[in-house]
Amino acid sequence: MGVFSKLAIAAVPLWLLAACDTSVTPTYQTSPQNTIALQSVAATGKRANVHTFVAAEGVNTAPTCRLAGPIDVGGGQPAAQALKDAITAELLAAGVYSDRGTPLTITLTDMKVDTFSGYWNLAATVQSSKLPKGFKVSTRYDYKTSFSAAAACQNAAVAFNRAAASFIHDIVTNPSFRSAL
Repeated sequence: MGVFSKLAIAAVPLWLLAACDTSVTPTYQTSPQNTIALQSVAATGKRANVHTFVAAEGVNTAPTCRLAGPIDVGGGQPAAQALKDAITAELLAAGVYSDRGTPLTITLTDMKVDTFSGYWNLAATVQSSKLPKGFKVSTRYDYKTSFSAAAACQNAAVAFNRAAASFIHDIVTNPSFRSAL
């Protein structure tokens, strides 16, 4: 067997080990806690919609997991769009959503995952014409991680929706949220 053949045989397993996996977050499902929190807002007659949801400059909305590959938090769509859709779903579920409601502008100011310690950080500024200065929300969501990169990355992907639900809960229960509507 020639030197080239031996190198090729040795290179194939290394190439396979270097391949990346994408951990995909499941579709967001509304949270009963958020629905309950928003129903009291709906009872006041206040309505809203998420007009704009953007990531601030420098915010990494395409996190990677260790050296195993990316975490697709949007199921194929950008993270900001996935979070906008999640908040819109919560507003709809509680009867707060309206196209003619107060348009909210949400700027994602932090989105970080730590797959070694097991947590997501999500932060944003929420503004509207009724509250131009807006208010800030920061959420840390802890989850169980794993020593194995494959399991840790999958755990991070699955935990993102729970982190998003907690983040949305922090937004809608913030005392300034009602003032923004």
